[in-house]
Amino acid sequence: MLSSQLKIISKSQYLNQMSCGQLSSLHHGVDIVGAVDMTTDQEAGAPYGIQGFPTIKFFGFNKQKPIAYESGRDAETIVNYAIDKVGSEIRKRGKGAASNDNKKSESSKKSSSSGGASGSSDKDVVVLNAQNFDELVLGSKDIWFVEFYAPWCGHCKKLEPEWNIAATKLKGQAKLGKVDATVEGELAQRFGVKGYPTIRYWDYGEGKKDTNAQEYQSGRDADSIVATANQLLEKADIIPDIHEIYNQKVYDNNCQGQKICIITFLPNIYDSNANERQLYIERLQAIAKKNRRHPFVFFWLQAGDQLDLEKQLNLGFGFPAVVAIAPAKNKLAIMKGSFAEEKLSDFLNDLINGRASLEDVKKPAFKKADKWDGKDAPPLELGSDDL
Repeated sequence: MLSSQLKIISKSQYLNQMSCGQLSSLHHGVDIVGAVDMTTDQEAGAPYGIQGFPTIKFFGFNKQKPIAYESGRDAETIVNYAIDKVGSEIRKRGKGAASNDNKKSESSKKSSSSGGASGSSDKDVVVLNAQNFDELVLGSKDIWFVEFYAPWCGHCKKLEPEWNIAATKLKGQAKLGKVDATVEGELAQRFGVKGYPTIRYWDYGEGKKDTNAQEYQSGRDADSIVATANQLLEKADIIPDIHEIYNQKVYDNNCQGQKICIITFLPNIYDSNANERQLYIERLQAIAKKNRRHPFVFFWLQAGDQLDLEKQLNLGFGFPAVVAIAPAKNKLAIMKGSFAEEKLSDFLNDLINGRASLEDVKKPAFKKADKWDGKDAPPLELGSDDL
């Protein structure tokens, strides 16, 4: 670090206000000019949200609350700014204000360290680098949002929990990734990253290239990110996934967190046929598209594969049957009425608006079953005893 003393004590405005003894004690540790090379000492600037260079901060007596310098970059303007600020700090110290600020800052710091930011897990955020970027992002049809960040960047740290929440909310619909630009410098340069965080996104479809990456310019909160993704999904007219439950893993991987899981028990293929089942699934797809802004995940399975679960849920009134499960709250709602699109819409609206009748439920257990092959039921083979 380079430093030099500012010769402010010769200014008459200060000499007229207080004795030399007061000046000596109150100026101590204040009138220093310093420089940090952020290419070699990134950690030094990490707590202060440095995004571009040069950035100038003024540190008063309370070192926890630096002030961003936004005036002219010539020597005279900087000196005059420093004189004004130092004078203000000296007057505050004389009144004991700075001491009180420090106490508040220390209290806040302790509270922060003991409580901490809750932040969401980054388990649904894809870590990207030069080795996997082209394959995962450019080689995919999915909608992608990619954050280029620096570990020391204050704004990046603020974005992180929002990014994690958005990734979880958009799981199965759009993908969110992150690139450590301090490690993947060439990758960041490739996409014109000049500050942190920088967010680029790619629309749905094949043929992604560097040149069709778009700059994300909306809000840096989870809701804004999700809203932008939903706009892209609607524009692409993508059919949401309707997951077939044929083992526990399908359910566990997709029904978690703050989602509301809509599970439809369709008639057994022996009581139906392939065409009718496909119509049921298409009806679910249409409902899912209309409700993609809400935290629903849709599933289906055939009646008879999970008899124990059907008994547990009291589904003895015929099929199709529809239930909703909120895994985070262990709550269940059962749809009453026919499997019509209007009835399904009413059921989902009741769930969102808190009008649905809820009951407690344990996490459902699914036995392994055969995945549907898209065909009618195979003929039953009868033994001689059955004739």
